[in-house]
Amino acid sequence: MNNEEQKQADLDMLKRTSEQLSEHFDTVQIFVTSHMAAELDGTRTINYGSGNWFARYGQVRMWVTDHEERERQSARDFVKGNE
Repeated sequence: MNNEEQKQADLDMLKRTSEQLSEHFDTVQIFVTSHMAAELDGTRTINYGSGNWFARYGQVRMWVTDHEERERQSARDFVKGNE
């Protein structure tokens, strides 16, 4: 299987998985990465989703915002502990 065929097979797998999950959930967004030496930076990313785009976008933004705040709080706690 060449590189393009592998990419299409992987995308098809994400689509099938998304369809299965969407039977139980209103929205689904899947992000995956894999190492591929043939890619420019060595990492290939694929994402696929189903359901309301705005809900998926909002969920991803909320996840990023929450995790960024946790990291900031962790850094503040670290500095406070070293004073």
